[in-house]
Amino acid sequence: MTRVSDNGSLASVNFSINKVKERLQNLQLKGASLKNITRPSDNPVNNIEVLTLDAIKTNNAHYLRNAEFAKLQLSTTEYALQDLTDLMVKAKELAVAQASDLYDAQSRKNVSNEMIQLKNQALAISNRQIGHRRIFSGLKTLTPPFDSNQNYQGDTGKINLEISKGFFVPINLNGHEVFVGGNSSQKKNSPSPIEINHPAKKNETSPEITRDPSRDLASIDKAAQFEKRDNMLSQLDSLVAALENNDSSTIQGLLVSVDKTISRLITLRTKVGSIINAVENSTRSLESQDVNNAARKSKLLDADVAELFSDLQKQQLILKTAYQAGKTTLNQSLLDYLR
Repeated sequence: MTRVSDNGSLASVNFSINKVKERLQNLQLKGASLKNITRPSDNPVNNIEVLTLDAIKTNNAHYLRNAEFAKLQLSTTEYALQDLTDLMVKAKELAVAQASDLYDAQSRKNVSNEMIQLKNQALAISNRQIGHRRIFSGLKTLTPPFDSNQNYQGDTGKINLEISKGFFVPINLNGHEVFVGGNSSQKKNSPSPIEINHPAKKNETSPEITRDPSRDLASIDKAAQFEKRDNMLSQLDSLVAALENNDSSTIQGLLVSVDKTISRLITLRTKVGSIINAVENSTRSLESQDVNNAARKSKLLDADVAELFSDLQKQQLILKTAYQAGKTTLNQSLLDYLR
């Protein structure tokens, strides 16, 4: 038969009371903060998930800031393209009217002044900016896109922003593709057909390629003329010169180039609009993800108030009972049984 000493009983009672006090203290801390997790040791697995959700929220906040700036940049670009389209449509209307024989030299001279104003408006639109950043200068955002001679000073770089994890969108159009047409970077990097050397087959000598200087100059001049025809500002200059010189045939010939410019601007507006839609869809997705993550975090972290206070009352009752049991046990002595 095992003998239980008074010291053993005392230690057992103290251990039970201390355990109840510890549970009661934890419940009181949760009641003060209304959180299930007050320190990582409370629930390591849930604590890791909560930290992961916090990291995702921080990243999403950064992506949302990028998305807001992207929408600002793209909206400004879209409005600029809309103004340029309206401007070129107005220039075309004037050109169509003045290309007919119904108007004399004085009428065309008067219209040329209006055409000059349209060109000045186009230059003003090309210099639009957000803060100190030019929207049509590529990566050279602090440099005006065109100089006084209408030469493009920017580059063809693209500004890409990450608006969601791994999802980058371009937020700018460079002045070359808007006002000149095409992509100058592709023209610079693409080799000339004359300079391509095909590898010779075995036992066969490679034929010598002769270059005709006149052919090279003609090709360069043709390319320059092609780019000049696509240059919006050059088209407006040509219309001004034709109106001042009463040259209806030149005005008629420029209508095709103006139509191409209008089509290019409409295509660019469509491109910008599709990017804006992608940014807005990404923003809605991030906001929805934040709501779902907040609900999940609340489920993991926040305490159930009703359950918490029910457990608190339960532990207080258990502690009171433990005190009563300890009092009864520890106050007994041999004299209590001899009475």
